[in-house]
Amino acid sequence: MITKRTLTEWGLFAGLIVSMHAAYYTIQNNPSLVAPHQRQELFYVRWLKEKIPALRPYGVTDDNKPRED
Repeated sequence: MITKRTLTEWGLFAGLIVSMHAAYYTIQNNPSLVAPHQRQELFYVRWLKEKIPALRPYGVTDDNKPRED
């Protein structure tokens, strides 16, 4: 049986995961913190994007543009 405590723990865990992703992608998409040519996707997000093409426009996108060094 699922108790109120179990639901609370799962909710807190989900909130933690969502907040970690939000912080990671906020940092990755900020050009003053991470240069565009150095941006990286989380390993499991890369895997998901390979398996589910509809997810490719989200997160860090690969711009096949030459770098401006």
